[in-house]
Amino acid sequence: MLKETGIRYLDEFIVVAETGNYFTASDRLYLSQVTLTKHIKDLERSVGHPLLAKKGHKLELTDFGRFFLPYARRFVSLNEEYHEARASFESAAALQVHIAVPTEMNCDHMVNMLWDHFSRRYPQYSLSTGEFHTTLPLEDLFGMGFELVFALSETPDSDTYGCYQWATDQLVALLPVNHPLAGRDSLCLSELAKEPFILFPKDNFLHQAAVRRCEAAGFIPQVDFTIHGSANLTELVASNVGVSVVLKRDVYSTWDYEMVTVPLEEESTIYLNLYYQKNMLSQAARTFLEYAIQIHETHEKDIPYYGPEVSEIEDIFFE
Repeated sequence: MLKETGIRYLDEFIVVAETGNYFTASDRLYLSQVTLTKHIKDLERSVGHPLLAKKGHKLELTDFGRFFLPYARRFVSLNEEYHEARASFESAAALQVHIAVPTEMNCDHMVNMLWDHFSRRYPQYSLSTGEFHTTLPLEDLFGMGFELVFALSETPDSDTYGCYQWATDQLVALLPVNHPLAGRDSLCLSELAKEPFILFPKDNFLHQAAVRRCEAAGFIPQVDFTIHGSANLTELVASNVGVSVVLKRDVYSTWDYEMVTVPLEEESTIYLNLYYQKNMLSQAARTFLEYAIQIHETHEKDIPYYGPEVSEIEDIFFE
C-alpha cells in the first residue's frame, strides 16, 4: 500500500480535478491554498508528470492527468477498502484467545473442556489453539503470537513469565511384567543403569526429563529406541525390548499391555503450568486466563487430565 501521505495527496488531486480550482478544493478539504498547491506539486514530482494546467481562471487536467485520474480513484478506493477490511480483521482478532498446548499430555481435550465452560459465558470470544510436538522455549511460543501456553516443566514457577501451576504428574519406571524389579514398591533409577531404554524422540520434553533424571542418578541411559506415541512405547516395553521412564498418567490408556509402573525413589514430579506474559495479555486472553483459573479452583475435580478414551476416570483428575 502507498504511504498515507501519498494516499492523501491522491485524494486531494481528485478533489482539485473535480472542482477545477484550488480555492474551492482547499475549502472542501479544509486546507490552505498554499498547502494544497504544494501537495499537488509533490505528487507531480512523485509521478514524474504534470497533472494540472491553468487555463484562464480554471485548472484543467493534462493528458497525463486524465490518464492518471482513474488510477488515483482506484488507489483511494482500494485504500479505503483495505482499512475497512483491516479494521474488521483486527476486531475479530481482538476477540480470539490464542493458546499453545503440548502434545505430550493430551492437553487439547482439557483446553476444549475449559473452552466449553468459557464460551457459554463469553460467546463473543473464539479460540485459536496450536499444538507443539517438540520442546520449544516459551519465548519462541510467545513470539509466534500465542498469549497463553500450557507447557510441561520440572519446576512449578517461572522467574520470567506469569505462571499458574495447573497440575502435577510423576515420572515412573515402565517395566515388562516379568522384569526382576516389576514387583517392587519403588526403585532407584541407578538400578536400571545397564538396561536398554525406550524413550520418546530427543526433541520431546519427556525424553529430556528422563535423561536428566538418569544422569542425576549417575549414568547416561543406553537409548536403543526412540518412538512416538505412548501406546507404541508401551508395546515395546511389554515385548521385553527395554524399559522406559514415563509419566504415570501417560500409560493409563495402555493397561492392556503386559507391563507395570514402579514409582521412583528420586524426585520425579513434573508440572503442567499455564504461562503468560505479564502485562501483555489482550482483553480476550486475560478474561480466559482469569476464568480458567476460577474454574480450576472451584471445579478442580471436574476437569479430567486425559481424554474420554481413558477408562479409569476416578484416577485421572487434576491434583
